[in-house]
Amino acid sequence: MVRFRTRTSYLLLIICWFISPNLHAQPVDTVTVGDPASMLNNIYAPINTYYGHSYVQQLYLASEINKPQGGTITMIRFYWSGGTANLNNSNNWTLFIGHTNKTAFNSLSDWVPYAGLTQAFSGIIIPPNTNQWIDIPLATPFVYDGISSIVIAGWETTPGYSSYNSTFRATWTTSTRTIGFYSDVIVPSPTAPPTAIAAHTSYPNIQFEFLVDPDNTGISAITLPAEGIAFCSGPQLVTANIHNYGNSVVNNVTVHWTIDGVAQAPVNYTTPIDMENTIAGPDAEVVLGVVVFPYNSPLTIAAWTSMPNGVNDTNGENDSTSRTITAELQGITDFNIIPADTLICEGDSITMDAGLHPNDPVYVWSEGSVMQHLTVAAGGAYWVTVQNADGCSATDTVNVTVHPDPVASDIAVIDNGDGTFTFSLMGPQFIDNHYWDFGNGITRIGPGPHTVEYAEGIYNATVTLSNMCGQITLTRVITATGITEWNGISPLVDVYPNPGSDIITLRSSGDVQLQQLKVYNLLGQEVLRADVHAHTYVWHVSQLANGVYHLVLETNKGLVRKKIEVLR
Repeated sequence: MVRFRTRTSYLLLIICWFISPNLHAQPVDTVTVGDPASMLNNIYAPINTYYGHSYVQQLYLASEINKPQGGTITMIRFYWSGGTANLNNSNNWTLFIGHTNKTAFNSLSDWVPYAGLTQAFSGIIIPPNTNQWIDIPLATPFVYDGISSIVIAGWETTPGYSSYNSTFRATWTTSTRTIGFYSDVIVPSPTAPPTAIAAHTSYPNIQFEFLVDPDNTGISAITLPAEGIAFCSGPQLVTANIHNYGNSVVNNVTVHWTIDGVAQAPVNYTTPIDMENTIAGPDAEVVLGVVVFPYNSPLTIAAWTSMPNGVNDTNGENDSTSRTITAELQGITDFNIIPADTLICEGDSITMDAGLHPNDPVYVWSEGSVMQHLTVAAGGAYWVTVQNADGCSATDTVNVTVHPDPVASDIAVIDNGDGTFTFSLMGPQFIDNHYWDFGNGITRIGPGPHTVEYAEGIYNATVTLSNMCGQITLTRVITATGITEWNGISPLVDVYPNPGSDIITLRSSGDVQLQQLKVYNLLGQEVLRADVHAHTYVWHVSQLANGVYHLVLETNKGLVRKKIEVLR
């Protein structure tokens, strides 16, 4: 006997099984089939309790599941949209799942054969709160091939019926997608079901929960420049989000990317990326690089991953994404202060130019100036920011170095006591070139020291020092005796004590007689001249500063050179 009821009624219905709350042992991929905004309610499928017995089948097409790579389904869900709880009238249900090549039921007897079905669930169904998905775990995971339709069959065999019916959210279609048999008397057999008594051009909304494979990554989004936010033309950082779709931690992955189809340098990302349902989460941001975006001209950025954990990706369908990005604001591009980093000489100045730019630019210099140009005479780092009416800005910095003139305090001269003098510089700084003219026809180049031989006479020794900013000339007067010592008489002349502090005695022997004494410091300056005309001369040196001195002794037999040291 078939009953037709005219009142709207609901029965508690949904699944009751004694398991702990749903915690994923590994990440899953949930696929929803059906329009979530649909307000269509189906009281006959997927599960009906208004009649004592029922058998219902509904079809979901491969194009709706959109899982061409297939996968393992561990749970299905239907959306409970209404009903009244009545636990005393709960029924025992068996659900089947299978592949089929059907895309619609062509008649009331066009059932998917039992041989193509797998029992997926058997248990008590208890309704949840209104408007939520019902979890139905599959006792045996179903391996979906990715190309077939999926049929879900619901079978109820508990005698009696409920005065309340279940209500499930459903989606209209243009073909027959649900057929069902309902009876308070006849128990339908899923192996050879009777002719259906109802057909519907709708199907109950459903979720399929797929297990995911390991080593599965992809680029889920180009994150910078941020979508929906206008930005300035010119160089912009481009970043992307790597998503770990797999059930294993990804320790390394290669990210490839292109700009308008032109390959860029790949990025190797080596920071571990966790899985779904973890505290750290499955996402990581990777910097692809800096891209120069032209004004109001779109660029397409495409990015994809490869070789997660050094192996082939287990699902290539979710590896890549692309986004066409346009800089809608006119940026300040190719901006550089002219001149760039530079040297100026002491006392000079330089004028820096921030250039002309479109769209009403405003200039702000580090020194507070708001003009296009800035003149400075001191060294330092100078920057300017230029901002136009779109709010786009650019900043550049120039380092100005002040180069000093050449510096040296004096020429150091050492009388070597043999007719030669050695020249060097005292306190030289910032010198690029050294030109020496020793006043006797000899010239030299380079810092020295330089040793030069002189004949008797007075000479002006000069050195000209120069760099990019200028030159200076230093001069020393050289007094040279020019007389070569007759070495044979040197042993006949004694100077003692040496070093001496107060008195130094000069004594000659034999027929050698002292006639004149000349004393020179190490700079070649004469500091004493005395007539002697005796064999012995006592010299009081207390008036001399500590140091080394050269003595030139003229005798009746020739010149004698001696070196003494005054030391107190």
